[in-house]
Amino acid sequence: MAVIETDAVVLRTIRYGEADAVLTLYTADRGRVSAIAKGLRKPTSRLSGRLQPGVWAHLTMQAGRRDMHTVRGASVVQAHAGLWVRGERLRAAGCVLEAAMRVLPEDEADPEAFALLTRTLALLAEDAPAPGPPHLNPLVLGFGAKLLVVSGLLPRLTSCASCGAPGPLVGFSARLGGAVCTACAAGTTPLDAPGLDALVALLGRPLREAAAACPPAAAPVVERVIGDVLREHLGVELRSATPR
Repeated sequence: MAVIETDAVVLRTIRYGEADAVLTLYTADRGRVSAIAKGLRKPTSRLSGRLQPGVWAHLTMQAGRRDMHTVRGASVVQAHAGLWVRGERLRAAGCVLEAAMRVLPEDEADPEAFALLTRTLALLAEDAPAPGPPHLNPLVLGFGAKLLVVSGLLPRLTSCASCGAPGPLVGFSARLGGAVCTACAAGTTPLDAPGLDALVALLGRPLREAAAACPPAAAPVVERVIGDVLREHLGVELRSATPR
């Protein structure tokens, strides 16, 4: 069996058997993969602290026959330890990890996506308290907006997706491909100017400026637009999002 050496972020761990765990990983070289870590849940395991969700580690794995690799070794690149200091940081990170797990494809390397994921977790690990629930944290929404870009799902936001008119843009339709003008808005979801401006700002500004780009009042609109795009094009409904 081939040996794989790669950096990876742990997206999810699931208990398996007496002491093992099945991991969902987003790797720098292979995209999203699954792996089993044998004995991970034993008190004596040297890997347990290195393979928690949100940890960025360098892994040695044995390639599996049925898309299930086996972890043989791990060393921490970045623990993102600040996530565990405050509950809201950890819950916000959970939203990011869920989105990465549900949106990023299996066995398809994407350096931009890996960099986006690790950058977001690093910023969340030192994030100041944010108003509102974790799924509306500006960094979570900034990650979601930029995830649309790296996934090739960016909607049209500067002119009407239906007729091409410059605006004003007052509605949104993922099926039509983006924001729409007054003449084309029948049957679409209302889109106010602050929400549209916040989404455009999140796309155009660095992640570190997410809080300035997306004021709390605009956050629900941004989340709804991102969710509509994921639902329409990937059939993905994020469990961590605001219930519809």
